[in-house]
Amino acid sequence: MFNLADDRVRLLLDTIPVALSLEDGNGRRVSLNRESEALWGEAGPAALRDLAARAIPLRSVQPCDCAAGDDCCGEREDVIWDDERQACRTLRTLRRAIFDEHGQLRHMLNASVDITESKRLELELRDSEKKLRGLFELCPLGIALTTMDGAYLEFNEAFCRICGYSPDEIRKLDYWALTPRKYAEAEQIQLRSLLEFGHYGPYEKEYIRKDGCCVPLRLTGVLLQGSDGKSYIWSIIEDVTEQRKSQEAIWRHANFDMMTGLPNRRMFYERLERDILSSAVEERRLAVIFLDFDNFKEINDAFGHDKGDEVLREAARRLKSHLRESDVIGRLSGDEFTLILRSFRDDQEIDNVVQRLLATLSEPYRFGADILHASASVGIAVYPDDGAAADELIRHADQAMYEAKAQGQGRFSHFHRELQEEASHRSRMAMELRHALVEKQFRLYYQPIVALDSGEVLKAEALLRWEHPRLGLIGGGDFIPVAEQAGSIHAIGQWVFEEAANQVARWDRAGCPPIQLGINRSPVEFRRPDNALDAWTTQLAQLGLCGSRFVVEITEGLLVEQTPVVRGQLEQLGRIGSGLALDDFGTGYSSLSYLRKFDVDFLKIDRSFVQGLAPGSEDLALCEAMIVMAEKLGIKVIAEGIETEQQRDLLAAAGCHFGQGYWFGRPMPAEAFTRRLLQGKGVVSA
Repeated sequence: MFNLADDRVRLLLDTIPVALSLEDGNGRRVSLNRESEALWGEAGPAALRDLAARAIPLRSVQPCDCAAGDDCCGEREDVIWDDERQACRTLRTLRRAIFDEHGQLRHMLNASVDITESKRLELELRDSEKKLRGLFELCPLGIALTTMDGAYLEFNEAFCRICGYSPDEIRKLDYWALTPRKYAEAEQIQLRSLLEFGHYGPYEKEYIRKDGCCVPLRLTGVLLQGSDGKSYIWSIIEDVTEQRKSQEAIWRHANFDMMTGLPNRRMFYERLERDILSSAVEERRLAVIFLDFDNFKEINDAFGHDKGDEVLREAARRLKSHLRESDVIGRLSGDEFTLILRSFRDDQEIDNVVQRLLATLSEPYRFGADILHASASVGIAVYPDDGAAADELIRHADQAMYEAKAQGQGRFSHFHRELQEEASHRSRMAMELRHALVEKQFRLYYQPIVALDSGEVLKAEALLRWEHPRLGLIGGGDFIPVAEQAGSIHAIGQWVFEEAANQVARWDRAGCPPIQLGINRSPVEFRRPDNALDAWTTQLAQLGLCGSRFVVEITEGLLVEQTPVVRGQLEQLGRIGSGLALDDFGTGYSSLSYLRKFDVDFLKIDRSFVQGLAPGSEDLALCEAMIVMAEKLGIKVIAEGIETEQQRDLLAAAGCHFGQGYWFGRPMPAEAFTRRLLQGKGVVSA
């Protein structure tokens, strides 16, 4: 046994960098080394006195059983109060019992270490681990730790949901039980990336769920070295099923027509461009078909847009059912459909296909109690004969379709070069029309309308002419359709009314007999919700004219349009007192219901019924029927296109009120018509 009082022993203990203290048999500390004094913050007798009072035992890690009579060791943790730091400190103490020769406990040697900082770090580490474990389990993405050979070691609940297996089942799975073998090559590529760069992905593949379904995934992983020296892979697994669905929905919305399910304009153009390339390589022809319903607006107006949509969906179904698998059909917009015929023997086979399509589209459309009838017009362009680019072929097929419409309903036409020339002519004319108003190239001509019972000129029709600097005088029928399509008809129509109103005022100032002037107004002008008629009212007031001095001539088709804009403008014309004339009556599709609904003042019998008038003729019978019908409805009748005395006499005998045509006078400039009015020159009397 060594002597603690020995200076050499004391020197040795002071050099040990561990806090050592010695207790007697009664638990009183009797000696401290230098490290212990530094730990307790005091030296000498004071340290020995206060030591027991300041130490607060927390727990005994390994209590010493001194009753055993042998040397024993124990470990405990103590908390002490540090006055200098004003905080508690934690000590870990190792105790060793020292016995005398009789086996009695003589001293207890304590070796203490300040573990305050390590305890704090331990608590922080535990807290961090708890948080990380919570994030690991609550993370909506799958997380898995695997060995390099694919064994699953750790994984969270989200990973189990993705796979459909329980944790115990996953631990027993082979890697390829989840990953289909078709990804073997791709897996090797990701493994090489992992070994070379320490990470892999993002990488998309599928897992085979427990129920056998495949689920699309996006994986990202990193390579880690474990404390055992082995390599492991941490992977984040994201179920991208909903993303795929969203992407597919976005793709379908961008490429397909939502109403019919057919490829839209974008997708159709892409397919056509691909087919053109393959046709060029294979040196074969392909046909582009442009299909447009005839008067589809009537269906929407008469039955509503919902029924119109049902017709389009049914039409799409019929078209698909009559095409071959190799053919392509798309919906460009509205009631326009386009088709690609990829293979055919000759033009006759194209015609046969088109005739079948027109036949199936013309069959009745039954929706409950409603039975709808429709027809379509078709234009055909062939690669490479009629064009080498997608937009060129569609444009030429569209031009051919319009030619088919001009021939009547339910027809088809092939593109030919004359159509391109006509289209170019219309395009040039549309550009020139924009400058015609500015350059003051328009003129109004006036054609007399005569009372058949007296021969007096009581009315006139204002007819628009274009004094073209290169082409000369052009009639309205040659350029008004172009103006309607180009959108310049609104400005032209406003000019026509202003010029006509000013001319009536000039006739009044010149002392001419008062007449009623007819003004043609395009259906396109009626469909535009603007204040054009307000401008009319303002100008009439400025000129001191009544609205009754004018009759607005409209086509029969306008009455069918039950839109609020059209109806409102027709009613406004009635409020300002202007008359309403139905032009070219008998060639359209008006019914008595429309004539009763709107306050029509005049019916103008189309010239096609007048040209063939002869005693006992069918045309005479039709004219007589129209006159009787108008008489019953309180509507006056004007016959157009009278060119002979016999035509005039037959119409007068049938009770027609007014006549218009070359027999009474051709359209003439304002100066010539003014002279006629001032001279009181009558026409052949009845």
